[in-house]
Amino acid sequence: MAIGHAAANLGFHGVGRERKRSVLQFLLRVEAWLDSRRNSKALYQMDDRELADIGLSRADVEGLNVDTWQDHLPHAFSR
Repeated sequence: MAIGHAAANLGFHGVGRERKRSVLQFLLRVEAWLDSRRNSKALYQMDDRELADIGLSRADVEGLNVDTWQDHLPHAFSR
């Protein structure tokens, strides 16, 4: 009887751990998206000479817009 009770408790711990992991993954994806957005905003504020200094062109910066916020969602919610 004690073994069955212990197994039920282990099952509850697994569910809580999985939920924490999915929340953490979501927060990490949001953080990555915000970081990408901040970086692209900084690149858009540079002129062509500054971009050439770091080896980029205006077309490279425009290519950053292909990746949208929906690409950072978990697979269940993405396009």
